[in-house]
Amino acid sequence: MNKNYIWSLPTRVFHWSFVLLIVICYLTGDDKTILIHAISGYLLVVALLFRFGWGYVGPKYSKFRDFSLSFKKLKEFALNIFKRKTEDSLGHNPMASYVMVGILLVVTLIIITGCVTYGSYEAKGFFGFLQKDKLYKHIHEFFANLLYFLIFLHLCGIAVDTLFHRKTKTLKSIFNGFKQSNKEENIKLNIIQKFYALIFLFGFIGFFLYLLIDKTNPFLY
Repeated sequence: MNKNYIWSLPTRVFHWSFVLLIVICYLTGDDKTILIHAISGYLLVVALLFRFGWGYVGPKYSKFRDFSLSFKKLKEFALNIFKRKTEDSLGHNPMASYVMVGILLVVTLIIITGCVTYGSYEAKGFFGFLQKDKLYKHIHEFFANLLYFLIFLHLCGIAVDTLFHRKTKTLKSIFNGFKQSNKEENIKLNIIQKFYALIFLFGFIGFFLYLLIDKTNPFLY
């Protein structure tokens, strides 16, 4: 088995930032913590914009074209998922590909419905002109629950990989970027990818400070 570097630092920073923001959103949202909930939601927008762009300009295994979305491959993978030997995939396997695309799309819908709900209930933000209507909140919660289901599938996939395909070290790769495989390939960021990642890093920090400091910003007030 070869040690392959497949998840770059920007990819891993995005992953854990995304996880942290979703956890914060899950733990907040009541009357006392609605502002934290809204700020976290807006920061998720920046994270999503980075990931959607990274899916085109990022390194090989972060690109959307590397996602295995073939129904035939998905079926084959599902039938052999509990076997010790499956397709030697360095990037996202077929099931993970579908779950990850689903998470990105559902989070996008959560943010949109969240902005509408925030405007309706708090009379603030871009949709502050809307009348209070529980329908917005119900739709927002529906997509949130759908996200939790997708996250559950994602965690199940990691558990199965850890138990049945230990040699690949998929779980460790989320932290250190390295994954074991019979293949031998390592990614390396070019200058454009590094610049893209830095722009979004500074943009993320700047937007966060803007939301905290400017009490007249149109996103929250």
